Amino acid sequence: MPVLLADIGKVPRHAYSFLWADYVELLCLCSQNGLVSKGNIAAQTQEAADTQADSDDDDQRGGEQSEELDDRISRRWADIHIRLTARSKQFLDWPFTLEKNLVRSRFDDKNPRHRLYLALLVASSLRLCKETRAKEVTSAFEEISFHWLQRSLNPLWVVRPFGAHQTLPGAYAAPTLLEKLKTLAIDLQARLQKSDGEYDPRNTGDGGIDLVAWMKMGDQRGNIPVIFGQCACSPTDWEDKQLDVTPAAIEAHIAPQHPGAAYCFVPHDLSASDKLWDRSEHVKRTVLVDRVRFFRLFESVNAFDTLPTWAFVDDAAATKAALAT
Repeated sequence: MPVLLADIGKVPRHAYSFLWADYVELLCLCSQNGLVSKGNIAAQTQEAADTQADSDDDDQRGGEQSEELDDRISRRWADIHIRLTARSKQFLDWPFTLEKNLVRSRFDDKNPRHRLYLALLVASSLRLCKETRAKEVTSAFEEISFHWLQRSLNPLWVVRPFGAHQTLPGAYAAPTLLEKLKTLAIDLQARLQKSDGEYDPRNTGDGGIDLVAWMKMGDQRGNIPVIFGQCACSPTDWEDKQLDVTPAAIEAHIAPQHPGAAYCFVPHDLSASDKLWDRSEHVKRTVLVDRVRFFRLFESVNAFDTLPTWAFVDDAAATKAALAT
């Protein structure tokens, strides 16, 4: 099987502290000695093309650029340290220990909490995965989201995967989007908005829906509670993808008698604090489930031992990379 992580030395493209904290955690798990220091991050950053100052023959200007880079790295490490300090308190049995200028791995591959954390960490760092294995990771994240939604609802609710190329039990297996929507309309006692001829017969997609849930009310009169879910691993794509499951998007295809609730699942830690979202200006009128909320629910229902295991988690844990020093 191809290696999972393609280039562990590729630093995040964005300056978001949650992405850099993820990067440090992944480096820590994959490093040969199980630790990452401020100096390692400084070296990785200095080697990255997007953090290199243009070369200059003027020694004085070169010194100024070096000082600017040092300041930038110090600020970045301070932001990372603040984020990791918060995680050490937010996540029960966090798979790391944190010192002033050092992060150590305490990952245990037999610990289901640690395995889930690593699965979400890899999904959040999808840019580092081999293209041939990216689908394996995104499918696993959809599975994690499916289990979260299922466990968050009472037994009267039905939760089914709707996304394209689903392999989970109960997934909508119709070959085209139109046929899947027709089956879904029956389940929700809803009305299709477009005629058959308005759909490309070659469209095997999911219309932006990864998960769907509804509450069984014991009759066929409609007007039932419905949830539409979208899963997004990209650190920026979720900002627009969350709109894919809002009524404005869904009701262009299928119209329940009562608007469905929009859920967006992301593997990132978007908790700026217990009261604020990171990137909050991009959070729309959706139910947003991030890494912290995944863990809090699974903790409350004691579900860690019942979650599936994924081969890519073992592959990520087995990666041993030499870091720049």
